[in-house]
Amino acid sequence: MTTTWASVDPAVIASVDDVVRRVIGPAAAGVDRGSTFPAEGLEGLAAAGWGVLQLPTDVGGAGASSATYAEALARISAVCGSTSTVYMTQMHAAHPIHLRGTPDQVATWVPRLCDGSAIGSIALTEPSAGSDVSAMRTVARRDGDEYVVDGEKVFISNGDRADVVVLFASVDRSLGKDGVTAFLLDTRSLTGFEAGPPLHKLGQKGASTVALSFVDCRIPVSARLGEEGEGYPLLLQSVVRSRISAAAQGVGFAQGAFDAVVAWAGAQDLLSSRNPDAQDLQFELARLRGEITAARAMLLSICDDVDGSEVEPVAEVSLAKMHCTALGTRVAAACVQLLGADGDLVSLGAERLLRDAKIAEIYDGTNQIQSMLVARDIRLAAGQVR
Repeated sequence: MTTTWASVDPAVIASVDDVVRRVIGPAAAGVDRGSTFPAEGLEGLAAAGWGVLQLPTDVGGAGASSATYAEALARISAVCGSTSTVYMTQMHAAHPIHLRGTPDQVATWVPRLCDGSAIGSIALTEPSAGSDVSAMRTVARRDGDEYVVDGEKVFISNGDRADVVVLFASVDRSLGKDGVTAFLLDTRSLTGFEAGPPLHKLGQKGASTVALSFVDCRIPVSARLGEEGEGYPLLLQSVVRSRISAAAQGVGFAQGAFDAVVAWAGAQDLLSSRNPDAQDLQFELARLRGEITAARAMLLSICDDVDGSEVEPVAEVSLAKMHCTALGTRVAAACVQLLGADGDLVSLGAERLLRDAKIAEIYDGTNQIQSMLVARDIRLAAGQVR
């Protein structure tokens, strides 16, 4: 598969493809089977220079476009959903540090996240708050030169592996979203902090997902990321990037399942023009290829909008997240169906991609939340401000 989109760097994609072929692909089935953290894949990408693609080169990033990142992540996702989630979480942690961190915070953590010598995580979701940030219950109470953190986060990617956690907590719950503040936690020196065991999941089994608990956890004021009350705007900037990641995964899951059917059909002599009995299969593959191609074009176009706009195109990113992740599940399910009796064979990989795809519709803001954001933008465009 080739990509000729102008803003996608072909040299980066060729290098990522090489890591996928040599390291990530051969390990993917074992990562899923053993729920094994895909450290080798992350190390391979970092060693190639692609640890955090979008950040500037002066902090250890590759200075790549959002479209290059999205295409690279789609290529990784097409082979191993677990590796793609661990990889994208590195960027999700590095991005807010780069945006709001002090020079010392940036110098301490961003280059290490880029070169893979540190694992990052971002802690937002809570058991009772869901997608409602104003209902956040984790609190950080100022006590002299420290904050005392109490609360719980759930479904935190890389949470048990992280050297650094970007934590969102409220300094005053009565302020709602205006009390949300970000903190940068060095897990190596924390007391009152505990990461739970990895959750057992339908898919992406090697991407460690845990609960984090904070009980009288004391952190220095210097661990704050930005000023008090600046967490919510930072959160919004962060989720734009993470929703691009989820959308790219959706395209990748669809592409990987499609590729599995094509390989199977070729081995079964079902792609020959001389086999009229295979025409229905070929027509269905043509339709699915069209869907994937259209979704990829949509994703990369919106990535260009993100890079070229002074104001984040929130609704467009939500549209991409909603559409592409739904596509990933739908196409992967169709591909499993096309395989017939072989559809649930682990050796073909399509069933794993279907399992990996479903969660992308739920994390980084459920697709129902994305629908709400798009609907709000439609109302605004129509002059209906409510």
